[in-house]
Amino acid sequence: MSLSIDYSESYYKALKVLSESSMPIGAWNLSRLMLEEGITVSEATAGRILRELEDKGYVRAEGRVGRVITSSGKEILEEWRKAEAQNRTHTAFLESLKITDKQELIDVLVARRAIETETAYLAAQNATAQDVQKIQRIIEEHEQLLASGNSGVEKDVEFHRALAAAGKNKVLLSALEVIYHDPEVGRALEHIRSKMGSRMVEDHKRIVEKVAAKDRQGAREAMAFHIDSVIKDVNTYWAEMVGPQGGIENVSERSDS
Repeated sequence: MSLSIDYSESYYKALKVLSESSMPIGAWNLSRLMLEEGITVSEATAGRILRELEDKGYVRAEGRVGRVITSSGKEILEEWRKAEAQNRTHTAFLESLKITDKQELIDVLVARRAIETETAYLAAQNATAQDVQKIQRIIEEHEQLLASGNSGVEKDVEFHRALAAAGKNKVLLSALEVIYHDPEVGRALEHIRSKMGSRMVEDHKRIVEKVAAKDRQGAREAMAFHIDSVIKDVNTYWAEMVGPQGGIENVSERSDS
């Protein structure tokens, strides 16, 4: 269920005001109460909002006094509240992924390890031959980019997304999408691993070999080894190249990454 006018927060705020009132509300009162919600609408606009909500069945007229919210209106309002809460959670999670020091980068990797060991296990269990071929093709393209001196960040992300998709678990895939939403993480990790002489693509090959062999535990262990290797590289990078003063040399903006 959704409003055709769902682009406007004003309509949802109007429903919120109506849901909290024990009395019918007319255009004048709605305009006044919405101002308390932080939205300024004229009495004429408030009247238009009420009419459109009534046309959709989300409010109904109560004589000449005003309108009251209907059960359908309460349902759509609850959907909006859930979406708002989810958006706030998503935004807070994305904020936590911003790279400001080593520990924040490690925290991202620990979260990835928890999720991706399971996606690798499920990929070994559920991947089709087509899924495996797609992942192998991504690895080949990743190698070609690196060989030509280009960044392979996008292919690295594509590999992990394809692996998670092959696992056929939408919840884990969605969680991974949130983590990979921030490109700074990928650029930072690629830079660090190149400085340490490591290549992510070699780890990826070991993982897909286990997936192709339907070795679920082997795939899980290969992914854990991969993430642990990245964590080790991050720790070594900080100890040898950053020093006790911290900072990450703005590696997400480096041109040589």
